[in-house]
Amino acid sequence: MSSPSDLWHAARNPPANPTHLSFHNKAVLVTGANSGLGHASAIKYASLGANPLILAVRTQEKGNQAKSSIIQATNCSPDIFLIETLELTNFASVQKFASRLNSSVPKLHVAQLVAGVSPPTYKKTDEGYEESTQVSVLSTALLAILLLPKLRETARAEGEPSHLSFVNSIAHLDIKPEWIDTQNGETLLQRLNSEAKFDQTTQYYLVKLAAMFIMRGIIDNYARNPKEIIINASCPGMCKTNMGRNHPLGVRIFMFFFYLVLGRSAEAGSRTLVSATGLGEESHGKFWTNDEIMRPSKFMESEEGEQLHRETWNEVLGVLRSHVGDAIP
Repeated sequence: MSSPSDLWHAARNPPANPTHLSFHNKAVLVTGANSGLGHASAIKYASLGANPLILAVRTQEKGNQAKSSIIQATNCSPDIFLIETLELTNFASVQKFASRLNSSVPKLHVAQLVAGVSPPTYKKTDEGYEESTQVSVLSTALLAILLLPKLRETARAEGEPSHLSFVNSIAHLDIKPEWIDTQNGETLLQRLNSEAKFDQTTQYYLVKLAAMFIMRGIIDNYARNPKEIIINASCPGMCKTNMGRNHPLGVRIFMFFFYLVLGRSAEAGSRTLVSATGLGEESHGKFWTNDEIMRPSKFMESEEGEQLHRETWNEVLGVLRSHVGDAIP
């Protein structure tokens, strides 16, 4: 966990603005594109020439609002946008989104998966999973897997790698193994879905760990070759966004002043997200933050961490296949 002094320094020393990158006439997908880091990233991609810029949002109205805001910020052409609805709390919505995207765009050069939630209290989706677990782990894994064929097809046609990048957090580096009762057979997904053990901070850390396992599992099983698809994860740092909008008023007031002093702007955070999709093969399977690739945590490199990774990946695949069948190869 970053100390206040670390946060103070990070807020005043943002990552480099990736103005050297060009996404001219490249198809770029951004999930969660209507607010926070997703929106800030979409603005940056538009300013760097993305076309089409695919905004994945929960409703058409949110997409239209995001489009107008991006045009106002960048003076880009309104013709570059493709707005697609995506509800990550619903597996069928993810499937339909991927199907529409695969049929409507001839190429996909970049998939930037930003959308996420961090609810203050336990909330279960209609499909029976804790909300942040379904959104940031299960549905994000499903979406990423379903996008791989288009990303690979694009890379082969263009003669250069496509990019798939997941937003994550340095929080995954600080998890404590005892948070998961593996000695008594508890799996990471079971821990994440436990209402009795729910704590927002611990949940956030464990969701980020599970998401890192997902990235590694996708690479190991579907996308080993970085000459076709470069896959990485990035942390934007602590940013001022609307992620805490569902907290009680008192907490929101505290967070406002805390982030005012110690948080980065969404624009500063989005620099890391966008630059992650301009990295080369050296970033494949790696974690990018503050303009550098970080080593995995000792836990992730340990035998215990490797075993938890394998078990989590297999369990996630089992869950997805139980919902979408042979849509998962």
